[in-house]
Amino acid sequence: MGMPHPFGSRRALAPLAAALALVFGMGAAAPALAQEEGPAPNRDKMMELLDKLKEKGIISEEEFNDITGNTPEGRAAARAERRTRVQKEALDAQKAEAAKERFNGRWNNGLVFETPDRRTTFSLGGRVHADYRYFEEDTAASTFDIRRAYLTLQGKWNEWLTWDLTGDFAQSTNALDVGWINAAWSDKLQVRAGQFKMPFSLEELTSSRFIDFQERSFVNRLAPAKERGVMVHGVPYTGLTYAVALSNGQGKNTNETSPKFDSPDVIGRATVNVAELLQQQAKAVYHFGAAFSSGEFSTNATTVSGLGNSTTEPRGATFFTPTAFNSPSVDRTRYGFETALAYGPLKLQGEIAQANFKGRTATGSSFDKNIDTYYLSLHWMITGERYAETYRNGVFGRMAPITPYEPGGSGSGAWELAVRFSEFDATDFPLVAGASNAATLASGLGGTYVGTSLATPTASNRAKALTVGLKWIWTPNFKIYLNYTDTKFDNGIRFSPTGGTPFTSDHERAVTMRAAFDW
Repeated sequence: MGMPHPFGSRRALAPLAAALALVFGMGAAAPALAQEEGPAPNRDKMMELLDKLKEKGIISEEEFNDITGNTPEGRAAARAERRTRVQKEALDAQKAEAAKERFNGRWNNGLVFETPDRRTTFSLGGRVHADYRYFEEDTAASTFDIRRAYLTLQGKWNEWLTWDLTGDFAQSTNALDVGWINAAWSDKLQVRAGQFKMPFSLEELTSSRFIDFQERSFVNRLAPAKERGVMVHGVPYTGLTYAVALSNGQGKNTNETSPKFDSPDVIGRATVNVAELLQQQAKAVYHFGAAFSSGEFSTNATTVSGLGNSTTEPRGATFFTPTAFNSPSVDRTRYGFETALAYGPLKLQGEIAQANFKGRTATGSSFDKNIDTYYLSLHWMITGERYAETYRNGVFGRMAPITPYEPGGSGSGAWELAVRFSEFDATDFPLVAGASNAATLASGLGGTYVGTSLATPTASNRAKALTVGLKWIWTPNFKIYLNYTDTKFDNGIRFSPTGGTPFTSDHERAVTMRAAFDW
């Protein structure tokens, strides 16, 4: 008998060969894995063992090829598997790339479409303010009104470029409300161009969706509001904001019309919230701000913000109506100071604004006249909501009730009680006797205010208003306003209601209501 083979008989090693075949992925799979994913653990050592087994004659060449997949059939199977895997990977990559560009819809205080990474969005929103105004003594017409009916398209492209296009369908003319593009290189530096709210006045910059009372105060008569221009703005540090703009200075939807007096207005605002600097922003707001505006306008301009018709705050009687200065142009400078101090459900807010007008009349006389306004308001969220939760980057935003109201439900919604005192003072424009029934700036006087007579003028150059407001916020998107406003004029005004008997009154009392919905 010959010596026994050191590795045993070929039949005895069959289980070993089968195990090796399993380790190598049943032949054809092993080469594919090796090419696509790199060598399996200990593959080199296993190949050495197989080579030795083949050299010793323990396994044949055919068995070696079967185990390692080194056959025409094995190589063809590996190539087919590799092609299938590559095709699947390419298809998966194509689907992933398409998913990045697909817009998914959701509701977030409006209908929002966005890519999965949320870097590009498109939203459709709007607001409707349905009002009723009642005036005692027929000082103005009591009426139902659609105060605002906005439809808004806005979005964000690739995270840093935002835009807004809003139309007001309650207006028969000047239906464009805002239209702007904003490039945000960072929170610290952004640039906006188009028609937008100029950086002036906390009350004006607070959206009409979130204002405290149904209408803004007398201070708003001097604010630039919405104009066409360009603005640089940002948040350089937590709690601080800044904005500087150049605008036409002619009001909403108005271009510059004078070739000679076409320099843009310069408008700026800066704010600080001390509560954020003290890291108390969760429960408090200690807001302070200042704003300015400087520019020159032609007296031929059809619309001039800060020198337009001044109605009472409830949109009642028009009591101050300057129409022209007797000079080619007027230098206008405006200043504004604002504060809002809030802690938990209490807020104290106030603003002071002044507009100064300088120039020379056609006869060479100089004039220098001011209009001064202010308001002070106190607010209490009866149901305990915090004002600090609505404040961000220098303005107040949406108030969310702790328990939203639903008919038949247990939630009460949010209730707010507020009171505001405000004043409009244009006594630099004195009342004088004139022949016209319409009070105007007298020709040749460089800004003197005219009434029909000193005893019974049709206008007043000073008014004070007291407003008491109750607001019921059902949900973050729907609220009801109820306001009572008593306006006191500095002198008796002669009213001549159509179809009624003329009368003189030194006050206007109004009750106003609003159902406000936005999405």
